[in-house]
Amino acid sequence: MRILGFDWDDTNRGKLEVHGLAPEDIEDLLEAGEPYVFAHPTHSGRHIALGFSPGERFVLVVFEYDKPTRWVRVVTAYEPTNEGWWREYQKAHRRR
Repeated sequence: MRILGFDWDDTNRGKLEVHGLAPEDIEDLLEAGEPYVFAHPTHSGRHIALGFSPGERFVLVVFEYDKPTRWVRVVTAYEPTNEGWWREYQKAHRRR
């Protein structure tokens, strides 16, 4: 997935801030990190990315990707507490 830009506003920035994350953390994870990205299981048009922020925090990012513009709009991002997300990330990286 090639990303050309990000759509940030007070709403999605605020959701990150609540979890101690900044837009730059998510941009770095999606552009320079090694995220595991897959379709959201219950929301059509959304994706989930699992990976590490620059501060080495394991983060789950829910986002929408606009194919024509190749822009990303982050819905939310946080450190998941369910260990299943970590196992999913590890399993995906073993397959690479």
